[in-house]
Amino acid sequence: MRKIKTTLVIGAGTMGHGFAQLFALNNIPVFLVDEMDEFLRRAKSWIENNLDYMVELKEIEKSQIKPILDRINFTTDLKQAAKKADYVLEAVPENLDMKKKIFQQLDEYTQPDVILSSNTSSFDINELSVVITRPERVIGTHWYNPPQITPCVEVIPSNATNQETLDSIMDFLKGIGKVPTQCKSSPGFIGNRIQFAMAAEAFSIVEQGLATPEEVDQIVRTSFGFRLGVYGPFEICDQAGLDVYEAIYEYLYIKLKKEQFKPPAILKQFIEKGRLGLKNQKGFYDYKEKTSDMIKHERDRKLYDRLRLLQKEQKI
Repeated sequence: MRKIKTTLVIGAGTMGHGFAQLFALNNIPVFLVDEMDEFLRRAKSWIENNLDYMVELKEIEKSQIKPILDRINFTTDLKQAAKKADYVLEAVPENLDMKKKIFQQLDEYTQPDVILSSNTSSFDINELSVVITRPERVIGTHWYNPPQITPCVEVIPSNATNQETLDSIMDFLKGIGKVPTQCKSSPGFIGNRIQFAMAAEAFSIVEQGLATPEEVDQIVRTSFGFRLGVYGPFEICDQAGLDVYEAIYEYLYIKLKKEQFKPPAILKQFIEKGRLGLKNQKGFYDYKEKTSDMIKHERDRKLYDRLRLLQKEQKI
């Protein structure tokens, strides 16, 4: 695998400055490129403010700030920066034509084995790889804001991405403390599809006058959102019971007549196989090596940790 020693971030906006900060925090020199000096000055100010607050939070020492900033080269010269980079992360606005143009430039400016990735949150990675003469080095890496803090990175290979590129980027992301997860290229990928499905229903509830935005947010934060800090939706479903989920879907579908509440076929398939969740040690996950009490104790420990944090934040 190619060792990533120097990085290039294209776009010094909301996400781009966070990428540069993260790489520099991990002792990786980074070129932060944008088309105008004023954007770079703004990005530097944001990074300085972030680092000052990290000191206040005792995440870093004040003496670390200057070395971190020294590892960031703020420049408008994409061509020269691209020549020196081992890894490129494009973070410009969601404009497909703009991204294609940048990738065409990178195809010319970078060494042929340099990994080229896009932080696109919606575009098919295959649409970017086709403009490159060596598409096997193109890959999607969808981060979540703020990228210097949020662990998840969705890693999306194109149809042409080779194993070396995939392995290199997974290794690199783990090395800087991220939790990379591979997924297939599709509109919105995984996280955004789930997030926007939830948001759509939240908007609908407020539009119908069933609750205020403040009430919806409080319910989400203190219910399933509280649990989502430690468990994903399939784990939560296993804990409740797949048969319980199916019954609730059926009721909501009958009452609300909305397609998103139509009982999912996957639930029926698992139930027919006798997989009901934690209650019989097999659901979306197998629990053969753990008893129900062991799993519940583990769950409670994690949730009590979250509860103490919530109580502290909300002064409950």
